[in-house]
Amino acid sequence: MSLTNISIKHFRCFEDTNFTLSPGINFFYGVNGCGKTTMLESIYLFSSGKSFKSSNLASLIKHNKDSFYIKGFDGDRGFVVEVEKNITKPISVKLNSNKITTSKLARKFPCTLIHNETFAFANAAPDFRRKLLDRSIFIIDEIFSKAWFSYHRALKQRNFLLKNNRKSDIYAWNEKLSTEGNILTSYRNKFFKNCYSEFYLLLKKLDLVNVFDFFETMSIEFFQGWTSNLSLFEVLENNTNKDLQRKITTEGPHRSDIKFLIKKQDAKQFMSRGEQKFFSILWSCAQNEALKKFYNVESTLIIDDIKSELDDRVFSLFIKLLENNKNQVIFSCIDDPFSSKITSNFNAFKKFHVEQLG
Repeated sequence: MSLTNISIKHFRCFEDTNFTLSPGINFFYGVNGCGKTTMLESIYLFSSGKSFKSSNLASLIKHNKDSFYIKGFDGDRGFVVEVEKNITKPISVKLNSNKITTSKLARKFPCTLIHNETFAFANAAPDFRRKLLDRSIFIIDEIFSKAWFSYHRALKQRNFLLKNNRKSDIYAWNEKLSTEGNILTSYRNKFFKNCYSEFYLLLKKLDLVNVFDFFETMSIEFFQGWTSNLSLFEVLENNTNKDLQRKITTEGPHRSDIKFLIKKQDAKQFMSRGEQKFFSILWSCAQNEALKKFYNVESTLIIDDIKSELDDRVFSLFIKLLENNKNQVIFSCIDDPFSSKITSNFNAFKKFHVEQLG
């Protein structure tokens, strides 16, 4: 990213506030309802033009106000990004006073988000894990995003033909779907392998095999979305009659997933909620590290409400994880468990008591 100065006006509970971030570790703490998550939410908007708490951006506007306005400054590159939302108008995003799309915004200010839904990564539906993987790859290469949109347009057309029993028209869409689908699969598989290698590097650095014995029998696999060794085109052709019967495309990259297995069974059956949460953080950190090492993308790591459901043992592992991190990190929790002795081990640690910011 990394953002250094942020101004917030009429955003949720905040009237008008400013704060300066560290390029290293940034920690927000305070009681529930004070605005910790709001701070992280505003930072995430600089990367996506979206909220991770609400799909209705107008709901982020402070009560009795007509709009919110947030402004961020990147001191390293001299970039100024502005996001404004009026109740009656679409969101406005500007970079150095020029309007840009949210897709370009994500590439200028990339971030990896870990929040309440991400904490259930291993327990989530395949669609959720696929979206997290794709969001990172969107940042890397525009070819992937073009192929992604083209694939899903073709998928929509093929499903329309299936629902209307138009078998003779399906062949052409099988070709289009397989062409774009192969591009998606190639990008996903490569990025997965990079994340996989970073994940096991983190396991080794933290010596986690001696903490959680299930890591010894864990396997992590990328599932491309179809089970046979045939090409995607052959699978689509062979599935035509089955798909016509079910009126939907049953196999393809839209069914891809990352599978976490322990003793060849779903990993969630063996892990507690706290262990699942830490595992989700670990995998997301691996994705973040892969972006930096293999693609030269410095993505800010945003983690909301880190302490809930983590016992002291698992939280201490998170502390060790932070010590190995070289990117900008922004995270929150209710209490302040960080003494000066602990923070001295971190990269440029900065602490914010949110009640003092409002």
